[in-house]
Amino acid sequence: MKNKSENIVIATFVADALSFGPHWVYDTDKLKEKYTGIIDEYRTPMSNYHEGKKAGDLSHYGEQALSLLKSISDNKGFNLKKFKADWIKHVENTEMYMDHSMKDTLNIFKVSDTLIGADNVELGGIARSLPLFIKSDISKKEFMDLVHLTHNGEVVDQTTEFIFKVMKDILGGNNYKEAIEANKDINQFIKYNFDKIGSKDKIVENADNRGQGCSIQQGLPIVLDVLWNADNLLEALTLNIMSAGDTCPRAMVIAAIIAASEGLDAIPAELIDGFNKSEEVKELI
Repeated sequence: MKNKSENIVIATFVADALSFGPHWVYDTDKLKEKYTGIIDEYRTPMSNYHEGKKAGDLSHYGEQALSLLKSISDNKGFNLKKFKADWIKHVENTEMYMDHSMKDTLNIFKVSDTLIGADNVELGGIARSLPLFIKSDISKKEFMDLVHLTHNGEVVDQTTEFIFKVMKDILGGNNYKEAIEANKDINQFIKYNFDKIGSKDKIVENADNRGQGCSIQQGLPIVLDVLWNADNLLEALTLNIMSAGDTCPRAMVIAAIIAASEGLDAIPAELIDGFNKSEEVKELI
């Protein structure tokens, strides 16, 4: 039986690969034409931004998460300075979409030895940092500093603190809904979005109304809606996909939280074994 830390890591990559097919498709009606029922197979990415990528591949968020997992394995633990070098090498030598946080951070690192990257408030910084939970003794400072390597801003810190505390509470024995509710007042941003959680049948409609972009301000409300309403992890990933837009980082956060609490029982073996870097991930954990 896999332990909670391993479940978190595997679920994070499965979620990214599963959500890569519809990534950056913002038309929920189009997704309803392409998908029916529970989504349980990898599909070739639909977006022109990911031309050349195949079903089961990782997005640029997943690739960065993989670089973190590799760095932890290669260095026998997490070291932010070493990961900075490993991250640069990975993103410069792996075929993937380069988003603004990655480009801006690389430009900063070319002229400075800082460990603080782009001013960017997208959810991807938290998502790519989730494999750090393979370590049992992760501190809030480590997690926050890791996110700051590519993403910085008040809402980044507010959300990073919330995700960290929820994960720690789950790993300490709480179920994920207990952990979310226990930390809903951690700051005003989280409280506001928790209070706005809607019903399951309104998740896609609410996402359409609020937007499904890359920012935390648009991504976190969908994450909370899905976490609060889904009956299991695979349904959660399906609800997130059908909400459209920047599906992958949302899926990674959702999967890490649910898998830490509920394990991987809801995920078919063919998904766990079927994404294109599954063997590499298994070797690293």
